[in-house]
Amino acid sequence: MMELRTYTLADAAALENYVSEFWPHHIRTLGKYGIIVHGVWTEPSVEEPRVLALVDYSGGDPRALAERYANSEDFIDDHRQFDASLIVATHTRTLEPIAGSPLQ
Repeated sequence: MMELRTYTLADAAALENYVSEFWPHHIRTLGKYGIIVHGVWTEPSVEEPRVLALVDYSGGDPRALAERYANSEDFIDDHRQFDASLIVATHTRTLEPIAGSPLQ
């Protein structure tokens, strides 16, 4: 299963910190738990600072993988450097690949 996750940040400074400090480390950490990040993007043409991430849970049950990560020391370490209150909204869309899609 894949998700397209959208995070709206409080301001441009929060966005910069989120993409330069949080996500590079977070991508590597999630991989240890069977959660693969295929890409992370910003939306430069919109007024609200947003980050979009394409996340793959094909390593197992998405809830179990996310729970295992959320209960880990790695989760605490990942979030230590970023104030989560600066994420003002989160939206998740579950995606189903079509036959022949390169990301399945």
